[in-house]
Amino acid sequence: MLLGATSFWLPDTLLHAVRAYKFNSLDVRIITAVMPLTFLGIFVATKWANKGAPPRRIGLSMLAGVWLLGGLFMASGASFSGGGFMMAGGVRAAGGVLLLSLFPMYTFIMATYDGSLAALLLVSAVAVLVWIFQSTRFLMRLGFKQARRRNFCRP
Repeated sequence: MLLGATSFWLPDTLLHAVRAYKFNSLDVRIITAVMPLTFLGIFVATKWANKGAPPRRIGLSMLAGVWLLGGLFMASGASFSGGGFMMAGGVRAAGGVLLLSLFPMYTFIMATYDGSLAALLLVSAVAVLVWIFQSTRFLMRLGFKQARRRNFCRP
């Protein structure tokens, strides 16, 4: 989980650290492209590193990390422009934000304000499509060709 969250949210946090109060729409476009690419790069590198081991499905845990730990990374990034952990109320207010970020819907809301919503939705949609493709291929290997074909061919 931590690997998925770090690979996805670290570019956003670093860009917020560099740009701070100057964060603009160009930066949103940059993170929309860079965040999914780093996530994909780490996913492929992890799969490649475990090439000799029995196949494991790591995509779901990486995606769970993106959704469950996103609030922590977004609060850290917002701290560089006076929000997040630096906001009025200090640690208590930041603790509330972190607890709320354990709910995926709150991560969605925070990503909207952070500027990373498009990247979050892109990674989530692609991960679900890859999971569906892999599950279908796995079922076909087990001999469920007719069952899968019957379910998809119904009008």
